[in-house]
Amino acid sequence: MLVSNPVFAGMFAARAVAAATRLAAILATPIHSAVRRHRIRRTADLLAGLDDRLLADIGLRRSQVTSIAMEVVDRPYVDPRRVSM
Repeated sequence: MLVSNPVFAGMFAARAVAAATRLAAILATPIHSAVRRHRIRRTADLLAGLDDRLLADIGLRRSQVTSIAMEVVDRPYVDPRRVSM
């Protein structure tokens, strides 16, 4: 589609950019969720692989593994021992 009027061309370009931005947001949401779930699962698996004594040494209980994994993935600079349970 060729728009010869500069005013209409600018409006068309702005709408195209807005549509592309909305489409990118729609596509990014499920991808972001899948990546987040993968990171949580991987972190929980790593923590679950530690024995109870090592978990206790770092201030965690086995029952906290999944919730700590979610906290660490969502806020990577949080000290897991400071998360209130």
